Amino acid sequence: MNLYASTFGFTHPPFQRTLIADQLFCPPSLEELHSRLRYLVDSRGLGLLTGEPGSGKSTALRRLREDLHPDQVRAVYLHDTLVNPADFCRQLALELGLQPQWSRAMTFRLVQLEIQRLVKDRHLTVLIIVDEAHNLRPDVLALLPLLTNFDWDGQSRLAVLLAGQSGLRQILRLSHLEALAQRITIRFALRGFDRDTTRLYLEHRLKIAGLDRPLFTAPAHEALFEASQGVMRRIDSLAHHALAAAATARAKLVEPEHVIHAAEELRS
Repeated sequence: MNLYASTFGFTHPPFQRTLIADQLFCPPSLEELHSRLRYLVDSRGLGLLTGEPGSGKSTALRRLREDLHPDQVRAVYLHDTLVNPADFCRQLALELGLQPQWSRAMTFRLVQLEIQRLVKDRHLTVLIIVDEAHNLRPDVLALLPLLTNFDWDGQSRLAVLLAGQSGLRQILRLSHLEALAQRITIRFALRGFDRDTTRLYLEHRLKIAGLDRPLFTAPAHEALFEASQGVMRRIDSLAHHALAAAATARAKLVEPEHVIHAAEELRS
């Protein structure tokens, strides 16, 4: 246990542990995102989730995956996106439990047939999640409409979710990716929390770690919001270092100077 955990009476360090599903912070904005992602799966559409690093994309994807029933949805998660079309098809085949073929075209066809089998024979919805999708090459993105181009029994059974940084939106505006962009049915851009939500998130993390009393002063909350702009990963890092600074100074509460010290430490 670190210095400030024992100083302030935490059961564990509040900002250095991944939360389990039922401990996740779920303000209205993230509840709306989860509902829309579930709708994406249920409607077998193509979705786009963007946000800057630390804004909560990975948390949203983890919550979605944990909420899916394996008897209803076959979820495929891809995150190694610095690849060419052949390697992308190979990864997709391996995630589906297939042996890639010697050519990209044959592997792609094998993937299509497996998706068709899962849909028609096992009555599953197939969900392909591509994380870090801003790294995908345009020629890889151009493959996705072909994957979604099924019309068995009059309705689609394949859902695709592209998650990445905000630059992905610009990439999808390229003219030769128009066929992909036109298929996007759900777009969601994650942004930082506002002041009140930042405070509630901070209090949530402290409570999960066993502390149910005020620890950050109101000016410290304001300093933390200004320094983090409401981005979860920045909040976590700043709060962790501010608590350490307060403990070192033998302070009973976290004050703005501790947050400022933390910000300077993280910049150095």
